[in-house]
Amino acid sequence: MGENGTHAVLRMNSMTTSGWLDLTDLKYASLSKKDIESTELRDGDLLFNRTNSKELVGKCAIWRPVTGAYSFASYLVRFRLKPEMLPEFLWATLNSSYGKYRLLNSAKQAVSMANVSPTGLGRITLPLPPLPLQEKFAKFVRAVEELRSQMIGKLDVFADLQSNVGQQALIGDLTIQWRKDHASEIVEASRTRDALLRERGTKITLSANVVVTATKQADLTTRSTRSARHWLLSELSEFQRQVLAAFTEYCQQSGQPLLVEDPDVFARFCDDEAVNVRLQAFGQSHGNRIRRSLSQLAALGLIAKITLPKQDLESGERDYLKAFRPLRPEEFTRMADVETLRKALALSTDEELK
Repeated sequence: MGENGTHAVLRMNSMTTSGWLDLTDLKYASLSKKDIESTELRDGDLLFNRTNSKELVGKCAIWRPVTGAYSFASYLVRFRLKPEMLPEFLWATLNSSYGKYRLLNSAKQAVSMANVSPTGLGRITLPLPPLPLQEKFAKFVRAVEELRSQMIGKLDVFADLQSNVGQQALIGDLTIQWRKDHASEIVEASRTRDALLRERGTKITLSANVVVTATKQADLTTRSTRSARHWLLSELSEFQRQVLAAFTEYCQQSGQPLLVEDPDVFARFCDDEAVNVRLQAFGQSHGNRIRRSLSQLAALGLIAKITLPKQDLESGERDYLKAFRPLRPEEFTRMADVETLRKALALSTDEELK
């Protein structure tokens, strides 16, 4: 088996412990005409996992036709039942507590693997309800299968929706109307917060440099981007504001990104006099806190996280280290670009649905 072939091959991990087929991780093989005929799969065939670990042996699932050519590996057995027993009934029985108990007693242990032979499976006795009752149950099982298929088919849509919601939450779109409606309450809450922080000895001062920098950046963006960026800046802690201002000044003076994964470079930044002046109100030895704040600022889109190569002078080996740099002018429109792309994708999806 490999990544290509005439047939997708169902394996042990193609069946879940609860009795469903999982076709997301497939291997392929090119089969001969004889193998194709001997491993043909039809609607209602019951696939049984005859060899596995003791906890997993005996898994079974019903085959339903899907697009593509499929076969099955040697650790699986295909059963076609006589007319008086429907596959849905046998599938449910083998997956029940009773079925698991009988299978476990029928399994032969060999080192780390257990085996249930087709002969051993055939010796398991089962109650056999009248065919009309089995047909009623089979109809119910197929309805469950349909609902499950619909739910799985919507997982990708849900993932996209979750991504969009997270994106809107990050740039403040989800709460923009709420913030407008409760502006006075937010201001009052901020004052209360600052008063409590002052009582505990925290110095509350806004960095003029950060405000000026934010204003310059805002002039290069759309109105919605300005609002989102100012909102992000207002939500930063005082320590994050000072780190942002110190980082911006340091990179502008050095003309280089800050290579945080290089101990010497990062230590020089932490020991820089201008940086210490800005952070002196927060105590000493806050290197890890600075590194964490830089990562948070990058996640918020206020600075850029990049990777830079560094060559070891002794060994000659090249490594790639994490670094941060201030945003470039063209990157200040990042939030607006994301919003434009999201609207374009939504419009494209609507047109396809029409």
